[in-house]
Amino acid sequence: MFKKLQRKLTLTYSLWFFLTLATLFIILFFVFKNMIYQSVSWQVEDIARDQAIEFAHEHHLEGGHLRRSLYLSAYLSKSGKDIVYRGSMPDQLRNDLTTHIANEKTSGLIRVHESDGKPNLLIYAIAPVTENGRTNGFIAIAKGILGPHELIERWFWLLFLLSLLTGFLALLVAHFLARRAVLPMKRNYEKQKAFVADASHEMRTPLSVFSAGLEYIEAEDNRSLSDSSKETIADLKDEIRDMNTLISHLLTLAAADQELTQKRADFRLNQWLEPIVTYYAHRGQLEKKSFNSHWPHQPLNIHANPIEIKQLLMIFLDNAFNYTKQGDHISLQIESVAKDADLLFIIKDTGIGIPETEQQHIFERFYRVEKERARKNGGSGLGLSIAQKIIESYHGSISLDSGFHSGSVFKVVLPILKKRE
Repeated sequence: MFKKLQRKLTLTYSLWFFLTLATLFIILFFVFKNMIYQSVSWQVEDIARDQAIEFAHEHHLEGGHLRRSLYLSAYLSKSGKDIVYRGSMPDQLRNDLTTHIANEKTSGLIRVHESDGKPNLLIYAIAPVTENGRTNGFIAIAKGILGPHELIERWFWLLFLLSLLTGFLALLVAHFLARRAVLPMKRNYEKQKAFVADASHEMRTPLSVFSAGLEYIEAEDNRSLSDSSKETIADLKDEIRDMNTLISHLLTLAAADQELTQKRADFRLNQWLEPIVTYYAHRGQLEKKSFNSHWPHQPLNIHANPIEIKQLLMIFLDNAFNYTKQGDHISLQIESVAKDADLLFIIKDTGIGIPETEQQHIFERFYRVEKERARKNGGSGLGLSIAQKIIESYHGSISLDSGFHSGSVFKVVLPILKKRE
């Protein structure tokens, strides 16, 4: 149980830690990338505006003090035919610039291929050349940023590797924190289990002595005892029986909390089931309740612990008898499902049923739907908790279909059936 909780906490902590750092890395990457691109873009736009003013007065391209770092400095007429440029002007770049001028897209990125086939990435800016209030053409400035772009890509992969490393470190840190978080709960839980087990064992001794004393009194002084004294002794014996049942349930739960590790073996269900069915058929006659059972006639071999399976069935059948009245019907049906791999137990009764609002609590320890009836019948509120533990130990499932005053149907599926050879 605590290992599962620790794994869940580890996964949660590491995931949040990794996502936080990964988000931070991604934000930093795009911030620096935009800062670099934006600074170059502003520089190119400033050059384009200055060159447009200069070309309007002097009709020649200078490029300014940054001309050597420019990929292209060009003048294009409005038609795109008359071109004066310094630098490199591939046909692809000319067509792209003409298209951007027509679309009034004055800045951005352009990918071009050099004469040797190598790719290049340019940031361009376009500024209009205005003379006497008329636009005669455009100055196009382009600067190569392939080097910074490749550097940014290397940064990206470096950040990606750092993210993976961070994820691994986050997993280690999360595992450490999860262990620290679970440790106090585990210690308290172990103390609670030890207390329940020790207290249950210690309580059995005085109860045995008390029970033996009552038996002695009843045997020695039976004739001299009054009717009220006999009734009191009978009530005390019932209380001792209920206490012994409660102690047995507590010990079972203590063992279940440490995970059921009793040995499992192969046995034939049909023969093992007959004494149980006979007992409850006899109980049905005594309590004037109808009990019937049905299971396949062919032999069913299962791999399980017979004590656990018997306890599981008796918990559901005892509950069915305890929460029904005279004339009600109780049935046990067993069949193989999932291509003869799983064993299905169906326990039906026509008793008081379980209200829908109570159904989510019935597997909680010491929870009872009708406390007075449960107390009268010797119920401790631990039976269904034990049943759930047994079912979980076999990786089975349980479902309930019930309503108030409409009976209950419990379905238990256990993957314990051995395939017939």
